[in-house]
Amino acid sequence: MRVTGDPAGAFARSPVDVLQACGVAFSVHEHAPITGHANAERELGMPAEQMLKTMVFRAGAATVLVALPARSRVHYGKLARAVGVQRSMLRRAGPDDLGRIGMMPGGASPVCGADGVMTVFDVSALEMGTVYCGSGSAGRTVKIEAKTLIDLVRPIIAAVAADPAAEITSQDVP
Repeated sequence: MRVTGDPAGAFARSPVDVLQACGVAFSVHEHAPITGHANAERELGMPAEQMLKTMVFRAGAATVLVALPARSRVHYGKLARAVGVQRSMLRRAGPDDLGRIGMMPGGASPVCGADGVMTVFDVSALEMGTVYCGSGSAGRTVKIEAKTLIDLVRPIIAAVAADPAAEITSQDVP
């Protein structure tokens, strides 16, 4: 299991503060709190094809951030293999878990350096250009190049999305 953190403490700030401190190109869109890609698409006019959602899981004591296209579902078995844990160790993170890493429901971001956090990007993110992703807050969305995110975060890259043609099971539901 690969866990990343920032011993210097630069990532103790919000994801937006981290992006600013790293000097990468991005913009922030302020809006009323929104959850779900369908709402973002409808209310904000953001194309779902450019939305990179971040789901948060617990794997024992570790927190796992999973970034994948908004319309994709996480396949728990594939995710467990990617982070080197048994499937039974994975569970969706709750609001308290999000709070411990400085995020809120509806605003999870792939940018986080809190201790005990690992980040996984679905392999499909490698082919995305400009993306909209969480900022840590449900009322702000970050617009950034996927390559910039990947270069900054240095995530595990793995095929963790469920096959869209496969029958949806409880393991695939986000």
